Amino acid sequence: MLYLASIGLALHLILPQIPGIEYSLVLVTNSSRSLLLVALLAIFASQMCYAELLGRSAGAAVGTVRYRKRRRVGLGRWFMLRLTLAEHGAARVLPGGGSSAAAVTYTGLRSRGLRPTRVGLAVATISILVYGTLAAIFLASLLYLTLDHSLGRTATTASLLAFVLTLCLLLLGYLAYLRPNPARRFLTGFFYTLGRLFLRRWSRRRTELRAARIVIGIQNEVRALREQLIYHPLAALKLGALAIGYWGFDALCLIIIFVAFGVDVNLVHLLVAFGVAATFGSLPLTPGGIGVFEATMIGTLTLLGAGYEAAIPVLGYRLFNFWLPIPLALILYPTLHLGAAKYAREEEKTIPLEKKRS
Repeated sequence: MLYLASIGLALHLILPQIPGIEYSLVLVTNSSRSLLLVALLAIFASQMCYAELLGRSAGAAVGTVRYRKRRRVGLGRWFMLRLTLAEHGAARVLPGGGSSAAAVTYTGLRSRGLRPTRVGLAVATISILVYGTLAAIFLASLLYLTLDHSLGRTATTASLLAFVLTLCLLLLGYLAYLRPNPARRFLTGFFYTLGRLFLRRWSRRRTELRAARIVIGIQNEVRALREQLIYHPLAALKLGALAIGYWGFDALCLIIIFVAFGVDVNLVHLLVAFGVAATFGSLPLTPGGIGVFEATMIGTLTLLGAGYEAAIPVLGYRLFNFWLPIPLALILYPTLHLGAAKYAREEEKTIPLEKKRS
């Protein structure tokens, strides 16, 4: 029901943005097939970057950085690509979005014999790299919107406020790692005050527990990232490049589709709208951000002066970005557990060796 409601919301928000439906059909008919193929390759490259990032994170978690050794323990590129597509397909279908995708990643890596602590280390590393990169893109987009003099006073003020709030959240996250107790007290006071505005019987004890869980989660993710980056500086650069490549090729797919449909939009404006829409689309409001991404993308482009025809390439991009992983996930997910018994035995062999080293 949630999924159907999300589709209805997307149609409700997008269709009114396309008053020139005849002109839209002309754009689709006259689109460049070769450029659309290049856009498909760009979205595939984005998925490959994520798969390699996941493979390197999982490999570092088990102490295997080189690809040959990773492949030997079942963490090869083909498996990681299948796991990535299954993860992203689950995020677009199952309620919970990111949590559902994390569950698929967890079961996939566990089938390769990785222990829960190692899986948690890998998932925490890739989460902070991917969403940390997206946060940087979002801040740059908000900074541009704030400094763009063509925007009205209300839009500029809203962009500046969102920029400051995002920066404060990042600083709060780092403070939670350095000084967990002050961060926990601050979050408790903030959530308790906010809750009392709506409910007078808001539980302070329950608020303290929630704040403590948030701080512990941030600590674990930052600690996991530090463990992998400090001891492998060259590998850290590669991980950062892969995280940038994941979002970069995704944005490149969007740009190519705009060119393929012949819709003229300022490149900087397109990247700014992508940064804002990708950030809001990653929030767990609807499965895969359906409706939220499209409305935010079209609204930001309209704010920056684009016409209604921009809605067509946005929908074309979502065909590759959102809908394509779903059937692939249905096909590839059952294959993730092939050879699970073999790799489970390989993991058991490594445990005595690790005890000897320690």
